[in-house]
Amino acid sequence: MLWSTSKEFSIKLLSPTLFNHMSKLPISLGILSWKDHATLAKTLETYKRNGILEMVGQINLWFNEATPKDLKLAKAYNLSYIECPANVGIGKAFVELAKMSTQKYFIPLENDWHLIEDAATTIKHLSAALKLMEEQGFDMVRLRHRRDFGHPHFSHNHHLKNWEYYDAWHEKNQPHLLDSIHWIEHPEVEFSGKISKFEEFFTTTSRYGNRTNNPCLWNTLFYVEQTEPFMGNAIDLERNVAKHWSDSDFKVAHGEGLFKHVDLKKYGKWRNFAPQRILSRIFQG
Repeated sequence: MLWSTSKEFSIKLLSPTLFNHMSKLPISLGILSWKDHATLAKTLETYKRNGILEMVGQINLWFNEATPKDLKLAKAYNLSYIECPANVGIGKAFVELAKMSTQKYFIPLENDWHLIEDAATTIKHLSAALKLMEEQGFDMVRLRHRRDFGHPHFSHNHHLKNWEYYDAWHEKNQPHLLDSIHWIEHPEVEFSGKISKFEEFFTTTSRYGNRTNNPCLWNTLFYVEQTEPFMGNAIDLERNVAKHWSDSDFKVAHGEGLFKHVDLKKYGKWRNFAPQRILSRIFQG
């Protein structure tokens, strides 16, 4: 049951593409956008170019305060969309996108996450993440690109403090420690006992792998269960869920990743500056 009434938003379901549904990954992409047509247009270009639009079983777009330009863009890509006249925030929109999912797995995506790997790499990485969840019981696999992660990355401040810090939201030390993979080549060595390595993935628990609105692969039902009680208003979700998440013992993983944060509206001046490219040289010695 959707939390909104039919008067509060309308749903437009468009015909699926002609690809064989049985060959697609059992993933639903839930894409959220709010009054930023240009950013979403650039993002969807990367999804089309790198094949993910044809790779997954379902894609739905949610427009907060939908505009005619938004709807035109969705139709141009033949994507189903939800037209919401109000801004209901991040958590509520993503919960409804997850509830609408017909797939076992769900990836929530804000409109400024570019897919920067090609189709072959993308399907390989997503398939490995699905296998990790199915066979090893992981609860969440993060998908932010490890080396070309975009701007900003707020955990850079923790890296500058050598990961020695206390976080009030979580009421714990080092709750973002898994983010160290973006700056440290072998975090499973430097933080042995807190971070491990399994095949291509760095692994930990929710004690050191914080809950994030960054792109992640989730079991759809688990996402709703772990999000709906904490969704709050506007951007409350990450703060509301922080302590619960870090108090739990969920299994969290992060590999090389696929998505880069590129917010042209807020951080346009950074679009040609990639501090992560400089930092990635540390990996290479």
